[in-house]
Amino acid sequence: MPSGLLSRLNRAVGPRSLRVRLMGVVLASLALPLAGVVYFFDQQLDQRLNTARELARHLTEDGVERQRDLIGEARNLLGVLSLVPAIRDATPDNTDACVATLAPMPRQHRWTTGVWVTDANGNLICDTTGPGAGISLRERAYFQKALDTKSFVLSDFVIGKRSAKPLILAVQPILENGEIQRVMGVAIDLAWLTDLVKVTKQDDARIIVLDRNGSLIARQPDPEGWVGRSLAEFPHIQRMLTERNGVFDGSSADGRSRIWAFQHSTETDTTFAVGMPTEPIFAEARRDLMRGLVLLGIAGLLSVAALWALLHASVLSWMKILSQAATRIGAGEVGAVVETRGAPEEIRLVATAFNDMSGRLKSRELELRAAMEEARAGSRAKEEFLATMSHEIRTPMNGVIGFAEMLLETPLTIEQRRYASQVREAGRSLLTVINDVLDLSKLEAGKLDLVCVPFRIDDLADRCQAMVRLTAEQKGLELNTTVSAAARGYVLGDPDRVRQILLNLLGNAVKFTDRGSVRLTIKAMGDEAGARRYTFTVSDTGIGVPESRQRELFQRFTQLERGRGGTGLGLAICRRLVELMDGEIGVESRPGVGSTFWFSLPLQPASAAAADEREGGGAHPQEPTSRGARILLAEDLAMNRDLAITMLTKAGHHVEAVQDGAAALAAVQEHPYDIVLMDVQMPVMDGLEATRRIRALPGATGRIPILALSAGVLAVEVERCRQAGMDDHLAKPLEKSKLLAAIDRWRLDRTRDDFARPLTTPPVPGVITDLGTDQGSGERIGAGVGTDMVE
Repeated sequence: MPSGLLSRLNRAVGPRSLRVRLMGVVLASLALPLAGVVYFFDQQLDQRLNTARELARHLTEDGVERQRDLIGEARNLLGVLSLVPAIRDATPDNTDACVATLAPMPRQHRWTTGVWVTDANGNLICDTTGPGAGISLRERAYFQKALDTKSFVLSDFVIGKRSAKPLILAVQPILENGEIQRVMGVAIDLAWLTDLVKVTKQDDARIIVLDRNGSLIARQPDPEGWVGRSLAEFPHIQRMLTERNGVFDGSSADGRSRIWAFQHSTETDTTFAVGMPTEPIFAEARRDLMRGLVLLGIAGLLSVAALWALLHASVLSWMKILSQAATRIGAGEVGAVVETRGAPEEIRLVATAFNDMSGRLKSRELELRAAMEEARAGSRAKEEFLATMSHEIRTPMNGVIGFAEMLLETPLTIEQRRYASQVREAGRSLLTVINDVLDLSKLEAGKLDLVCVPFRIDDLADRCQAMVRLTAEQKGLELNTTVSAAARGYVLGDPDRVRQILLNLLGNAVKFTDRGSVRLTIKAMGDEAGARRYTFTVSDTGIGVPESRQRELFQRFTQLERGRGGTGLGLAICRRLVELMDGEIGVESRPGVGSTFWFSLPLQPASAAAADEREGGGAHPQEPTSRGARILLAEDLAMNRDLAITMLTKAGHHVEAVQDGAAALAAVQEHPYDIVLMDVQMPVMDGLEATRRIRALPGATGRIPILALSAGVLAVEVERCRQAGMDDHLAKPLEKSKLLAAIDRWRLDRTRDDFARPLTTPPVPGVITDLGTDQGSGERIGAGVGTDMVE
């Protein structure tokens, strides 16, 4: 779903939407009828459940009463039959009359399956099916009880030998002179339970008869065939056997929920129970509830539709007009107004206020546009000023520092060497000020980009210590570095910025410590597999910082003692760099005791393989330093030409120099060169345009490596060089080591088998050669020795 559509939908139906709130009022008004409907159907459900309970109780009582009536009928029947001579006089040899008398009994009395007659020893004389056939009932408990009591008895529920049905036997002895002559019995069938099931009108209803031990004597219906099974382990059966009478809701042996009514029969010592299923009751209640809710929902929808039509006509359409006007203002159409003709009074008041606001916004926008343009102009002026200042200062500093270095490599008196050293150090200090100002400007503008490359923490620490060691030794300070085992190895980060912070802190420690020591400690904490926190601590025994001034240290232009030099920007830059890398920086100090500056950074551990890959796939065989390269130098300032030619010729290269981009373009078309060193700002044609035209040339000439020599070090200036087609950028003041390394790298990349090939082409007019003579003017450029220069 498009984000714009999703946003509009969210506004339309969000919790703050007027539509939703008004609909909420309507729905809230429907809450009372809804609650009434739910309550009504809940009461109906209770009524249905109570009706089911009453029916179950009634059927239970009816079943027990029915059983009692059948036992009475059986007793009466036995009493009548005992008076019949055919039965009293029946013998095993004379059974015809007995059978004829008993055979019609099951048809005349549907509740019995048969009647039988035995002698006093339990031998069956006859029954409704015929002669006794040698069957003996002597061992039956009910028969023994009849012999003992000489009276009417009832058996427990038994399974008939012939019918294989659950039966109750009513037994009556026939006495003569107090002695038992015959014993009669009638089997009471339980088929009448089926009639009770039909009364329930529920297919899942159950009627059961339990003996005193919880065994199932009868069950209607009995689809599982459980008759004869003991159910004493089920909770509802245990309750029936314990309480003997009652009604409850509970689960049945087949897992279905039923309403159980039960009653104990004293005549047979059995429990009669009826189970009414609750699921049909709940299903019917749910069906009725859903019908009621549907009707209520329809009524609610009609109410909402009516209210919606009313709201849309009187409120929402005008709110939409106001919203569209606000959207036009948000889209830039400041000053949009809302027409209020035909609007309700309340909407008219809102629209009037809206139109007043729109007019004020229009005025405010004009003011803001003017202020924004002024701010942009100021920002552009600031950037242009910084770029110009940097360029104009770096250009002469290139000669000041470079020639001071060359002068120090010549034989000098002690006094001359001290003066030359002070000139070099003054130039370096001024260069530091320029770099600090540029860094702070980029940090404040959010234009300083970090890189993420693998580097070794311990190697970086050693190099930083080496850079301040000479100054520390000159002051007699002890300089120590400790890197914990966990902090050693490769990490991913910006090594140049970490080095910048460390050098600033180490330089300050050495600067403000007159005796004692300076110590750098690096530790790492965290999971080795994930990002770890590296803490860098620089401790000294210097002058210390009062607690009242510690908060000011990381602000711009804050200096403890002006006599010790500095711009007051270093720590401010450190703080911005640490925060840019998601780290923390702080200080602990006591005046006269010393200071401890620390910063911590989250860095991801890296493997040595990753570092090797970044450096070109691992170790490379050491190749000889390239010498004898044919170099074209385009530089308009004679001082910078002289310095560059001196550095390059001392390194064994062949240099031809021109003073503008047009001359450089002509030179590369007439003579082959290995590398072009191109200044950016030159008369006639600048270095960028000259590079673009060279890149447009056909063949190898258009692919010649071009290295920018520029005092412009801002990111935008470097990017302009890249876009023009330059291959690399060397900042002024030039460092001899970086200059020579760049020439070696780009020449070897172009042709690895072409070392120190002599220049065979003759010099041309207007081109300054490596011999130092301008062939066109005869002006002697002069010779000098270039040296490595540490900024």
